[in-house]
Amino acid sequence: MTKSTKLLTPNDLTEMGLLSAPAGAGAHFYDFIQRKNLTAADAARDLGVAKSTITRLINGESELTVSLAAKMQRVYNAPVELFFRLDAKHKAYKVKQLVEMEAMT
Repeated sequence: MTKSTKLLTPNDLTEMGLLSAPAGAGAHFYDFIQRKNLTAADAARDLGVAKSTITRLINGESELTVSLAAKMQRVYNAPVELFFRLDAKHKAYKVKQLVEMEAMT
């Protein structure tokens, strides 16, 4: 048996189950409010939006808007720039997956 000297890529690690796919802004916001011991309903109340707005964001059914990010920044001093950067990585990952799947067909 020969040992491979190939460096593992993030995609290799993801396929091996050692690295998870990048999460969207909503997942990171959920982690953020959990660390503050808040629920989605608490966040909705504090931010002056419907609870469904927060739950759709958390579940990845809607995107973080500039308007909502501004409220998150003002109310919680949330790291919205980080949320947007992480969301961009999530979207790039999804595009790469789609392109790879289309190339296989």
